[in-house]
Amino acid sequence: MGRVGPGLAASWRLDADGRTWLVTLRQDARFADGSPVTSTDVRAGWTAGGSAGELRPGVSRLVESVVPISSRELAVTLRSHRTDVPFALAHSDLAVARLDPGSPWPLGTRASRIAADGDPSRGAAASAVTVTRDNLPPVRFLVAPGDSRDSLDRGVDLLLTRDPMALEYAATLPQFQSVAMAWRRVHVLLTPGRARSAPSLSEDARQALAADAVRGEARGARGPFWWKMLTDCEIPESPSPSRPSFAPRIVYDAGDGAARDIAERLVGLARGSTPATRAVLDALLPDRPRRKYERANGVTGEALTLALRRGNDAGYVFALDSRPVDACGGLQTLMDDARWLDPETIVPLIETRMHAIVRRGRSGLAAEWDGGVVIAGPGGPR
Repeated sequence: MGRVGPGLAASWRLDADGRTWLVTLRQDARFADGSPVTSTDVRAGWTAGGSAGELRPGVSRLVESVVPISSRELAVTLRSHRTDVPFALAHSDLAVARLDPGSPWPLGTRASRIAADGDPSRGAAASAVTVTRDNLPPVRFLVAPGDSRDSLDRGVDLLLTRDPMALEYAATLPQFQSVAMAWRRVHVLLTPGRARSAPSLSEDARQALAADAVRGEARGARGPFWWKMLTDCEIPESPSPSRPSFAPRIVYDAGDGAARDIAERLVGLARGSTPATRAVLDALLPDRPRRKYERANGVTGEALTLALRRGNDAGYVFALDSRPVDACGGLQTLMDDARWLDPETIVPLIETRMHAIVRRGRSGLAAEWDGGVVIAGPGGPR
């Protein structure tokens, strides 16, 4: 329900300095092999390679420092300073795990085991991963690139997809039912040097973009938008790049099909000359002809991080969580990559959601407050 509750931590309190949280681990905290979880294990799990060195990049965006005080207590200073509750500690990047020398998978802090087909030591790719957790039946995740309809023919119990062809195919199979999940991702346009006075994209224009550009279910982004409602985040103002021109390309995450569709559509719109097109371009490219969309380039991983950090491109299509667990931390993470970004100039574009195709009578399914999927045996524990 979006409320903070105890997990690996039994309790937490704000230190007298108003910036550091003193966290106490549960007395019965254990790794999957039964060994106890200590504050030193937490810090090691948050550092690169499990050592006592620097915090991993995903962790350092949320955590400024972590210091073990005793075997069960540690002091955690967060990047975003709030005085009510430490939402950032619920972020999945701060999950605690320990490297297991006998397995390519780390040990988590639940009674779970992960086994993969194939031999990673010999370079064999896993075709499936089986997870055994607590008292639930094992769950087998198939690694199945390609046509999603093939997965349905292979006898899966649950398929998460945005593919309209897979949804149409599932509708012809009586053993499956489709469940629409929450609108969980909002795609936005990030523009280096964009002025706050630039016109916004209208709701009608956002809806037209969703209908015309995106393959799969999408809708125009609907407010209110969380990054416009943050009043208690201590995020330093970032300088905007002062460049006379930008590379005439719009960059997107190559692994995000919706971002690709949007970026390619924006390039097409930039070549148009109708009154409707000009109205959209006035919002997206108010500083024409200095800035142009001549091509869409998909990059990923370090290349995407580097492109965002440089801010040399005309624009970036990026996906954000519609309901982040820690909004201040989410904005800080984005601005760590795009240090030139002015949050007031983020342009919302479209929202997307997944559908769960579920085999009738087999997979219990529920949606959490943020749109995440909870799997359970029918009538059994989650």
